[in-house]
Amino acid sequence: MITNLAAALALTVTLGAPPAQPAAGTRLPGTGARVVADLAGRPVRLTSYSVLGPDSQRAWSPDRKAFVKADGPLTVSPGERWEATLVTRVPGPPTVRFLDRRTGRKTEVELPVPEDPERGNAYLHTSWPTWSPDGRTLLVNVFEPGFEPRSEGIVLVDVPALKARFVRIENALITVGGFQWTRDSKGVVVRWGKNGRSAVRQYDLTGAVKRTWQVRGRPVGHGLGTFSPSGRRFVTACTSLEKAACVWDTRTGKAVTRIKIAFSPVWGAVLGWYDERHLLAPVRDGFGVVDLKGRVVETLVKADKKQRIHPWFDARAKS
Repeated sequence: MITNLAAALALTVTLGAPPAQPAAGTRLPGTGARVVADLAGRPVRLTSYSVLGPDSQRAWSPDRKAFVKADGPLTVSPGERWEATLVTRVPGPPTVRFLDRRTGRKTEVELPVPEDPERGNAYLHTSWPTWSPDGRTLLVNVFEPGFEPRSEGIVLVDVPALKARFVRIENALITVGGFQWTRDSKGVVVRWGKNGRSAVRQYDLTGAVKRTWQVRGRPVGHGLGTFSPSGRRFVTACTSLEKAACVWDTRTGKAVTRIKIAFSPVWGAVLGWYDERHLLAPVRDGFGVVDLKGRVVETLVKADKKQRIHPWFDARAKS
């Protein structure tokens, strides 16, 4: 079901111009973290973050040039036209609120998520909304929560039609991030097996298995995602405490490199491609860019290692 929430006021962002990013020195409210680099014109953007507490979700508002309270996990499409917020209202079904930044119109889309047979009329858990690299489809994970949560499927929402469909893919191991897109936007990958002994499996958008890589770790979703811009390599968080990133050859599944990354027991996991030769990753004093030898190229956001902060970086389309 689609409910029109009425047109919002006209946006101050000029059509065709990329929305402003937080300037260097911008503090992240509710945390001790701050942006320390100029984020304009990069292949990634800092979209949102969460912390522990009642106002846990905050997102960057280009028109207000500030981080504002959000109603749930929020992500922005690569072309920066669409903003999507996953909204959960118990006992009702989960929805995604779409903002069309060209028109200012907000539309709420009810997700066709099955009910959870273990919890009466409650719905299965939904999490980690993720845009396809081509910016045409939003993916939402659907699973039963638990110690080793297993997938029930995914919901795909096409834009601009805003039509949602459920694709049943059962029993994938849903660790942080869940399903992630292939570079061509025609498939998804996910961890399969058991913690400590798993592989990465690829499906098409009907739920059919396409291939399996016998590699360690989970696919990652920050920045440009699991696959490099060329699609020739992919990266996983490949140790139990996610202290390392492993890069693999897509065609052969062979290891390319393994690098150590900074670790904090309270930071959110940030890992994904920044460009063909660099990754977004935790660094010693926050979150930044590292090369494929593990050397820190730049810090983007500074944060104390004791700070409970979960930033989210989205991909930006080439201008």
